[in-house]
Amino acid sequence: MPTTTQEATDSIFANGYARVVLNDNGAADLANALDRCVKFFGEPSDVKYSHSSADFNYGYRPLGKEYAVTPDRPDINEAFALWSDRLDLIPGAEQIGDLTDALLTYRAALHQVVSAIFAEIAGRYGATAPDFASASYLQINNYLTAPKDRSMLQDRHEDGHMVTVLHGTAPGLEIFLTEAEDENSATAVTTEANEVLIMPGSAMTMLTGGDIKPLYHQVRNLGLTDRRSIMYFVNPDMHEPLYAWKDDEAQATDLREPIRQAPGMFGLPYVPTL
Repeated sequence: MPTTTQEATDSIFANGYARVVLNDNGAADLANALDRCVKFFGEPSDVKYSHSSADFNYGYRPLGKEYAVTPDRPDINEAFALWSDRLDLIPGAEQIGDLTDALLTYRAALHQVVSAIFAEIAGRYGATAPDFASASYLQINNYLTAPKDRSMLQDRHEDGHMVTVLHGTAPGLEIFLTEAEDENSATAVTTEANEVLIMPGSAMTMLTGGDIKPLYHQVRNLGLTDRRSIMYFVNPDMHEPLYAWKDDEAQATDLREPIRQAPGMFGLPYVPTL
């Protein structure tokens, strides 16, 4: 049975994250998107590179362009990113319509889930949730064989967004349920075929005056040769000022700039105003 909005919201406040079971249509959309991603990542390198933007923010992103903590430890994956519905930002998008159509369909399903949860969270503060469709993006990570001396495919980090909606196809993801930073203090978590995780980021922490903490996480190198994750990174619209929902000094500060700059800590361009 799909997770209710109230159940997901209660879990975010109580546990720091939520598991959400998608309805049948959403689960089918997820499976189709993953199937299309497998096909795309199986293409020759020159084909994949032909769908990269100059700054690697849109479309294909090769290994080495993104990192969790430091540039000398890049994430061990290649990726594909679709911001909003802006196919015009992806070179040669018309040639990969099966992929982008599947991603847009899945994004629409997630938009409904996130909208409902945001409305519930904001309502508990007597606030209205911001629009987010234009500043949010889907990203698919296709993990590659890691050096044996790398214990992590991605080091410990939080994503900096309001939330990340994540589905992983195989084990490896670990979350930190306490403030301990040692990599071995994390808890392994997996997702079922019809399930996603709602993982708060520091933008949500700012909005809630610290009530909802960012969920730190990492991806352990388990030596797997077939692993992907698909994430919906949710940012507020960049066109209108955004203030904290809780009644404290933070309500006087527009939160857009720190949110805009957050991808820079991973070597990525800032959140665009689309």
